[in-house]
Formats: sequence, C-alpha cells, structure tokens
Amino acid sequence: MTFQVQPFLDVFKDASGGNVKTPQKEFLEEGAIPVVDQGKGLIAGFVNDRSRICKAKPPVIVFGDHTRAIKYVDFEFAMGADGTKVLQPKVESDTKYLYHALNAIEIPAAGYSRHYKFLKETQIPLPPLAEQKRIAGILDAADALRAKRRESLAQLDTLLQSTFLDMFGDPVTNPLALPKETLKSAFEFTTGKLDSNAAVEGGKYPFFTCARETFAIDEFAFDCEALLLAGNNANADYSVKHYKGRFNAYQRTYVITVDENLLTYAYARWALEYLLGDLKRFSKGTNTKYLTMVILNRMPILVPSLDLQRRFSAIVESIEQQKASQRAHLDELNSLFASLQSRVFNGNL
Repeated sequence: MTFQVQPFLDVFKDASGGNVKTPQKEFLEEGAIPVVDQGKGLIAGFVNDRSRICKAKPPVIVFGDHTRAIKYVDFEFAMGADGTKVLQPKVESDTKYLYHALNAIEIPAAGYSRHYKFLKETQIPLPPLAEQKRIAGILDAADALRAKRRESLAQLDTLLQSTFLDMFGDPVTNPLALPKETLKSAFEFTTGKLDSNAAVEGGKYPFFTCARETFAIDEFAFDCEALLLAGNNANADYSVKHYKGRFNAYQRTYVITVDENLLTYAYARWALEYLLGDLKRFSKGTNTKYLTMVILNRMPILVPSLDLQRRFSAIVESIEQQKASQRAHLDELNSLFASLQSRVFNGNL
C-alpha cells in the first residue's frame, strides 16, 4: 500500500503559544497537575495552579526542540518552558498514529532551535483513518513489550535499593549506628581531561561524560576499577557508574577509586548515589547542579563490615547478570520494533 503524504504544517498546529509556561525551578515533586517539558521522561514535575493547564485539548504530541523527544500526552498538563512544543492535529487523524509517524522520522542533531525547523519541513504519511488506527494498534502492542522489559529492569534496580537499605539502613539517619568516614578519607578523586565531543562512534573503550549513557572512544587514559560521577548536571539527577578496565572520561567527570580496606566498589556506588539523592532532596536541586570537591569531601559515608559489604557485592553481581540478560532482550525488541516501524511506514504491513 502506498500512503499519501501531507506537509507537516498541513497536519499539525503549533499549540504552544498562549500558555503559561512553568520553569524547572518551580516544579513540585507532588501536585495536582503534571508538567510535561522537553525532557526524555513523560512527566517532569508537578504544579497546583490550574491556570497553567495547557489550552490544547488532549491527546496531543509534545516535542522537545532541543532534545528531539516526542511524547504522546492524553491527559491535562502544564507546559514546561525552554523549547517545549505542543503539536495538535489539524486534520481528521488518530493522534497515536501521528505520534508513531513522528517517531519514525530521523531528526538530525542539528543544534538548538533547529530540530523543530527540520520537522516543519517534513512530510507525514497519512493513510485513511481506519488504517491509521490499525497501524497504531500494531505499534502500540509492539511498544508495550518494550515497556514491560524496561519495567523489569526498573524492578531489579528497586530490588537492589531495598536490599541495600535492609542490609545497611538509611545512610543518612544511620539507624544501625555504623561507623563513618568522610568521602575525603575513603575516596581518591581525579577527573578526565577530554571535551565531551571527543566521543567516537564504535570506539574501543568506554567514554564517561555527564550524560547517563556511556559513549565510546579509541584512546584510554585509565586502566583501573573506579566509580564515575558527573561533576555537573542540569537537573542534579546524578548516577554513579562502576567500571573496571580501560576507559576515558570527560574533564568534568570524577573518576573515583576507593580505599578497599574500608569499602567495596559495589557498596560504595550505591551509598554514594543514595547520598547524592538525599543532597538533592534537601537542597531542592539549587546547590547540587555542580558537585565541587568542597561538597564531596565533607560528605560522610557509613562503613559497614567488609564481610557484610562483600555479601551485598555478591547480590549486586547476581542481579547485574540478570539485568544484562534483560538488556540484551530489550535490544532485540528495539531492533524488531525498528524493523516493524520501517515496514509500516513504507506501506509493507
């Protein structure tokens, strides 16, 4: 089947204007109205002021002009600021189909404010409404399998977090009265030397930056076991990575080795991530976007017995093996979904 195509601007109306936009500093952790911005996640935060509800009637599609994120939103929401675009269909159509059609477009990383310009110049395949609904149903079903696998991975992380708290207690309140050390005495900090654009597609070694994902590079500067921590992060959502082997790092990424007479790497990684999460909760994110050595050195870390830490490390290793298997399956599902998506929008399904 050959689909007719229509210009993007004939299919979509930009419904972003005329709405009260919510800057990130005003996001609440809980509230009556979810905020949808240009970030990768669906809900970025909450507000309680109903005057901020987006005027466009859901369902709509939210597009991130900087991030290229495309989100289907079928509930009332408030708009985030800074590059958030709300797209409302202008023609008789199935919005979920249009969401999948936009996701099938390869939007080049052309720099800020150019992504939406590129999108406006594209053509949208637009079969009859019944066919749109059929295609949306097929892709929804396939996407649901990927969502289940991602949920399984999230549950394994939740299991590790609960196991950590069961074994060691809350690292902040220290209900088990475990001994403490400062990070300055338990950790040794250094940083990478490279710019973040030094990554190479298909490189030989991991390249750690301030992004959550790990990139690749052809030259290594470190050959050791270490924790990797971003020194700056726009949202103060810090993840601590653990790696052993050859790698390289961005100049604002902390490369941390631990005193193995005090700590195991598996325990230290989870303890540090928990401490940084508490730091963000306490400061509302205002003081944790840039992690300086002053902040890190004064942070305390609990030091349980090495025997207990090693037992936790064994549990971590077992669960990480399960996660690796789940990720491999998710990669397969992603490949199958991409193939299905290509066939659908080429009229071959």
